[in-house]
Amino acid sequence: MRNYKSKIKTYNKDGVEIKMPDNFDDELYAALKITRNTEGCLTEREMRFLFLLAAYSTAKGEILEIGSFKGKSTVILARAARLAGDGGIAAVDPLTSPSETDPCLKGKESGWEEFQNNLQRGNVADMVEFHKMFSYELANNWSRPIRLLWIDGDHTYSGAKQDFDLFLRFLSEGAIIAVHDILQNFEGPIRVFMEEVLQSDKFGPAGVCGTIGWAQHLKDKEVCMKYKREKLDLYDRLSKLLPFAMGNKQIKGINKILYKILRARVPHSEIPPVKWINKVSVTKTA
Repeated sequence: MRNYKSKIKTYNKDGVEIKMPDNFDDELYAALKITRNTEGCLTEREMRFLFLLAAYSTAKGEILEIGSFKGKSTVILARAARLAGDGGIAAVDPLTSPSETDPCLKGKESGWEEFQNNLQRGNVADMVEFHKMFSYELANNWSRPIRLLWIDGDHTYSGAKQDFDLFLRFLSEGAIIAVHDILQNFEGPIRVFMEEVLQSDKFGPAGVCGTIGWAQHLKDKEVCMKYKREKLDLYDRLSKLLPFAMGNKQIKGINKILYKILRARVPHSEIPPVKWINKVSVTKTA
């Protein structure tokens, strides 16, 4: 587990001090340690970033996780939400593995008992409002504003787009949407992020960390336009990878080498917390 210290004192472009939540580094380390052996597809880099997204509120509303599996990201989000002062998070997953729609679940069981045990081990069982159902079933009765939407469920195009479409209208001003596995050879995540987020005038700052594509939902189209060139550049780089993801086929031989070269051209390195916070502070809720 690498040393990951956030800078406590830094300032945005307006000279306003950016403050990390109290005990951010200690709580992040504890969350990483407790989920280290929990089965799941998140890398440590992605867990750190996901913790940051949940720990630092950019909008009013709740955190909604679509796709929980064994609870790795659920624990990360819940512990970060507690640091942010939230009452908890909502999560939805039918727990129907083995699954053909998720890259990590083929041939693996997604047990309800193991999921609950992991929440208990992570000391977040009382913070997770879990819905054992499909996301479209939850959407039928959902009415609450969302500040962070984490999409990591059905990886087919129809499934990922359905998740996006169903919950888009609940995103608060300044909310963050994060889509997992956009740099894997699965059509759903990358297409939805490219077509529905990067090409949309409803999102401003955007980027990639690991295989997580993220963006901030903004109502002010003029502000969003300031990020148009940046988003189109990212779209162009991702578009080179899209042919490899179509049909969810396994990449082999020379195509695998080409894919890795093109993938490396997509900026997806670690994002320092203060740098990310500065980028999304336009509509920061006090």
